[in-house]
Amino acid sequence: MLNEYLFMLMLIGAWPAPAAVTHHQVSTYITSEQTQPLSQIDAVTRIKLLNDPLSPVVGSEQPVLKIVTFVNYDCIHCRRLDTNLERLLKAYPQTAITYKLISYGPEASTAVTRMALAVWIEHPEKFHAFHHALMSYSGLDDGLRIYSALHAAGISASTYPLNTQNIIEVNKELMRRLHYTGTPTTIIGNRVLPGEVSYEALEDAVNKAQAAAKDEKQLAVLKKKKSQAEQAQE
Repeated sequence: MLNEYLFMLMLIGAWPAPAAVTHHQVSTYITSEQTQPLSQIDAVTRIKLLNDPLSPVVGSEQPVLKIVTFVNYDCIHCRRLDTNLERLLKAYPQTAITYKLISYGPEASTAVTRMALAVWIEHPEKFHAFHHALMSYSGLDDGLRIYSALHAAGISASTYPLNTQNIIEVNKELMRRLHYTGTPTTIIGNRVLPGEVSYEALEDAVNKAQAAAKDEKQLAVLKKKKSQAEQAQE
């Protein structure tokens, strides 16, 4: 994981510097006309959405469908959405969720997100428990929130890897390129679901994406079921 981290930092260096962020919307309501068609995104953006080793992933290790969601740990709508996403993972065990972590403000206000990225890089197998603890925490003290989540995940101590803030900035730039204006924003198949989405809407999007799995332009369908002939060749 650390080797992949260093490699991705090299790629980050070639990514255009993001523009300054002056405000944050905790919920967005955007129309399909405002977003770039997901089937037409460039290869680099597609890789950064689906196969970025610096973005935490939970769920199936060999998913049929990967969901991508932009979230902020300080966003109440993200916390509510996360409850529905956790439920979705249990109902559809062949799916996985990639978290594109966003935070705003000075270093003190981004500490939680930076620590989450540190846990993913240093202890990826413990990220899910850490993330769930962060989303479930109801207090206001970020230091206590981090300590509580580390304890829940069974991590004794952790430090910020170099340039974790850069990862956050790259995620912000990715949102801007896709014309998403806030968190949460969730991508399932070729559908963009802005704001706090109900479980029923998430499930409907998953079912439609799976039904369209044969469409090679589907953004988040990662693995097609092999034919008997392909299986016999292995």
